Amino acid sequence: MAPARGDRRRGAPEPVGWLARPRVGAGLIFLAACVVYANSLGGEFVFDDTSIVLNNPQIRGLGFANLKQIFGSHYWQTAAGQGGLYRPVVILSYAVNYALGGLEPAGYHCVNVLLHAANASLVFLLIEELFRNRLFAFWSGLLFALHPIRSEAVAYVVGRSEALAAFFFFLAWWLYLKRRLAPAAGAFLLAVWSKESAFTLLAVLPLSDFASRRGWGREALWRYAPFAAAVVAAIGVRYAVLGGAAPLQISHAANPLAAAALGPRLLTAAAVFGRYLWLLVFPVPLSADYSFNQIPVLASLWTAAFLISAVALVSLIVGAAWAARRSPPLFFCGVFFFATFSLTSNFIRPIGTIMAERLLYLPSLGFTCAIAYALAHARRRDVAQAAGALLALLYAGRTVARNADWRDHLAVFSSAAVVSPDSALVRANLAHALLSRRRDAAGAAEHAREAIRIEPGDPAAYMTLAQAYEMLGDLRRATQAYEQVERLVPGTAGAIEAARRREGIGGRF
Repeated sequence: MAPARGDRRRGAPEPVGWLARPRVGAGLIFLAACVVYANSLGGEFVFDDTSIVLNNPQIRGLGFANLKQIFGSHYWQTAAGQGGLYRPVVILSYAVNYALGGLEPAGYHCVNVLLHAANASLVFLLIEELFRNRLFAFWSGLLFALHPIRSEAVAYVVGRSEALAAFFFFLAWWLYLKRRLAPAAGAFLLAVWSKESAFTLLAVLPLSDFASRRGWGREALWRYAPFAAAVVAAIGVRYAVLGGAAPLQISHAANPLAAAALGPRLLTAAAVFGRYLWLLVFPVPLSADYSFNQIPVLASLWTAAFLISAVALVSLIVGAAWAARRSPPLFFCGVFFFATFSLTSNFIRPIGTIMAERLLYLPSLGFTCAIAYALAHARRRDVAQAAGALLALLYAGRTVARNADWRDHLAVFSSAAVVSPDSALVRANLAHALLSRRRDAAGAAEHAREAIRIEPGDPAAYMTLAQAYEMLGDLRRATQAYEQVERLVPGTAGAIEAARRREGIGGRF
């Protein structure tokens, strides 16, 4: 096979040894992904797993009624105000999990690991197909498999939307390269019904055509037509089911940028972009949550967070432009990152979270592919391969350690509290975990008070605080906290439960 133009200048060598057999390379990458995520198989359902899986009646069957509900309703059926997401393929996958193993978490984690391993192998096949350099392809797939930033999307059951969307994204892309356009468009539709950010494949297809010199522009328009038809179908179904293309209701606690003016939103989004870049380069520490008020909304240009991030952003854009003619594979890496990150960046419009590591699952392929390109094209090949092996080992070790943070509620929020101490959600959830799992009323009260300090209107934090005070025997403060729950969410199930508990205290003090 002749190398693509992007490799001819450096003279990509013919693969030798085991690398000469692509199935062996793909198999090793698949195995590596399975090994580093093996310790996630013993994890429990945590965080949003409770709503999306554990308490979701939609997944309890595969009959017509359940399938109609899955494909005819929004993603967050068990939570109010979250009706802007349509991901029926993900919910269907949970229903299949349930049919095979009930609510045993290991089965759900196993599917996540296998999906990620398949994705890493697909990366190997895609890069080899695009640039005809198997060493570049191998490092791309391996580093994709091992980078710790992807742990949240794999070790966390609800992270499946990222891995499943990426699987169909990669499959559609692969089928497109093989000129199997109808099945490629079908896979694309499954991708966007797994997660909305998969719409960015529409930018990746012409990008890959340009970078690999496969013919792009007007002559390629006919190849894009089936994908345009899939977009029309996807948006039409969203309108029919959700009543709009993207009618997402965003809480201020989850993403304070939703209510921010355009200027502060863009400044803060740029600063968050800088945080993402840092975690790609140095993935320590990592957190399950960055919500209010861990990342304050910026009001001024003259802040270090914005200025450093802006310099990094401009540098990447300039670098990508420089590489457009000089190094098409590097140009591909840079633009792939920007394109696939665009819909979840908060630049175009606010999304449901201000920052989440799982959102980098697909975009970070641009970063790890750039490293792979450098390893494959280094002048001192022996030194480069040794450096790559060392980097892979470091990534693997960090990923294994990060997976352990997802084993249960207490581990998730204990680790998150170290990294995101100003997140009200983290503090409230850690308080609840300490109370329910360790019966640590004093610790729970401390974190619940911190959650209330950050977000005074959090009824869940008040409920946990009331229960902690009751366990400590401080019945007066417990009563006051229960009254706050009733005041904040009158008429709800939580308020009714708080009233029942308050009346149960009665005249005991």
